[in-house]
Amino acid sequence: MLAAYRMQAFDAAGNPLDPRQIDWNGTAVYNYNFRQLPWGENSLGFVKINFPNKDSVYMHDTPLKSLFGQAVRFESSGCVRVHNVEQLVAWILRDTLGWNYQRIVSMKQSGEQLDVKLAKPVPVYLAYITGWGTPDGQVHFGRDIYGVDGASATASAY
Repeated sequence: MLAAYRMQAFDAAGNPLDPRQIDWNGTAVYNYNFRQLPWGENSLGFVKINFPNKDSVYMHDTPLKSLFGQAVRFESSGCVRVHNVEQLVAWILRDTLGWNYQRIVSMKQSGEQLDVKLAKPVPVYLAYITGWGTPDGQVHFGRDIYGVDGASATASAY
């Protein structure tokens, strides 16, 4: 059952459980935690980059590489899909001993799972932009899918 989705079950203490030892018809399964493991079809791709924030937003890879070619890319639930994530991870880990681009690619290919603590913190700044100008003097507006920029209220006031 778990192998089809590349899932791992954990008990309340966070210890991994052998799926062959679980009574799937019993009530104890309701106390387990389940996590989808990294693999080619995992919606998070092979890496998840956590950073402190009040909204539990994180950056991640995706198996749907075609999304990066779309002009409108509102396919995620507030998290940030990263194109060429291996390069970003290598940059983030540049000061962490034993990490380089080749090791990251190797982990992706092997499916190895490892939480890595950074040697130095890396500040993260995200910008939500719904209007911008281009060098040719044109002003462009995108949809405010989160309804936070207030442009519609301002526009309707005139």
